[in-house]
Amino acid sequence: MVPRPPWIFFGVKNLFQTVESVISTHIEGNNTTIAAYVEAARNIKKKINIDQKIKMILNLENTIKDIEKEVDTNTAFNKGFILDLHRKVVDGLDTTRDGEGDARPGAYRNEHREIQNYTHVLPQHTDLRDLMDQLIKFINTPVPHTMELIKIAIVHHRFVWIHPFGNGNGRVVRLLTYAMLVRAGYIDKDGNRLLDPTAVFGSNKLTYYDKLSGADDLSEEGATAWCEYMLSGLTQEIHKIDQLLDADFTKREIVIPAIIYAHEKQKITKLERDMLLVCVDKNLVAASDFRDLFPASTSHVRISQVINKLREQNLVQAPRPGARKYMLCMNNNLLTTGILRKLDENGFLPPIQPGATNQTV
Repeated sequence: MVPRPPWIFFGVKNLFQTVESVISTHIEGNNTTIAAYVEAARNIKKKINIDQKIKMILNLENTIKDIEKEVDTNTAFNKGFILDLHRKVVDGLDTTRDGEGDARPGAYRNEHREIQNYTHVLPQHTDLRDLMDQLIKFINTPVPHTMELIKIAIVHHRFVWIHPFGNGNGRVVRLLTYAMLVRAGYIDKDGNRLLDPTAVFGSNKLTYYDKLSGADDLSEEGATAWCEYMLSGLTQEIHKIDQLLDADFTKREIVIPAIIYAHEKQKITKLERDMLLVCVDKNLVAASDFRDLFPASTSHVRISQVINKLREQNLVQAPRPGARKYMLCMNNNLLTTGILRKLDENGFLPPIQPGATNQTV
C-alpha cells in the first residue's frame, strides 16, 4: 500500500462527515441528495438563505466536527453532553408538528409520546431522568476493548427504546454512536482510523428499524440479533474504508477521474486540470512545481495569481496557515460532485433507498 498523504485522509474524512449527515437525515425522510447538499454547502458560504432540509443536514455535519474536537479516549459522557447534542441537532428547525425541530431544545420531553406504526410503548416522561441516568452510567462503565462495539450497539438500541426527546432522537443517537466510536478509538482526527457508522443504518432503513424493533422486548435473542446486525455492518465499512485510504487506489480510481470529469464538464480549465494533477502526483506542491505548465516567459507573479485562484475556489489549500506549499482539497468545491460520483460507482456510498443509486451528478 502506498503511504497515505494527509490530504487523502482528511479529504475522505470530511466527505464522509457530509455523507454521514445526509444519510442520517434520509433515515428520517429528508430526501435531499448528497449532490444537492454539497451545492447548497457552497452557497451557504455565500450567505444565501438556508432551506430547512439543508439546515437539518448542516446541523449534523457541524455537530460531528464538534465531536471530533471535543471527544477523546478519556471523555466521560454525561447528561449535559447528550442534551447539548440534542440542542445542536434541532437548532433553527421548525417546531410545528411536521417540522424537524423541538420546542424543548436540549431538554428531555415532558409529556408521553407515541410513535406511529411502532408497537413499543415508550416510557413515561416521569421515568426519563432515571432511565437516562442508568444509561449514562452504563455508557461510562469500562469494558474490555473487545466488548466496546457490543456496548455501543446496546447503547444505540436502549437510547431509541427510551426515546428521551420530543423530536430528533434518531439523529441524536447516531451522533452519540459516532462519539462513542471516537472515544473507543475507531475514529480519530490524526489520520489513522476512519469509520462511517451511519452507512450501516442508512443502507436499508427498513432493516435498521426492523432490527431495532426486534430488540424492544429486551430479550437476549433480540439484543443478540441487533448487535450482530450492527457489528456485521461496521466490519464491512471498516474493510471498505481501508481500501479507500489506500493512496494508490484513491488517486487512480477516485481523484484523478474526478479531476478529468470536472474538466470535461467545463467546471475547470485545462491549465487548472493539469495543476491539480500535479498536486495529486506530488501530494504537497510549491509554486515551482507548476513552472513546466506555463510558457517560459511567464512571471512568478502570474503563476502566483493562478495558484491564488485555485485557493479562492477551495481546490487547493495550505497544510497550515502561512505555509507556501499546497495540497489538493476535495470538499465543497468543483471536484466534489465528481468525487462523490466515483465513490458511488465504486460502492462506497450507501444507497438512498434499497436497490437505488445516489443522485450524485
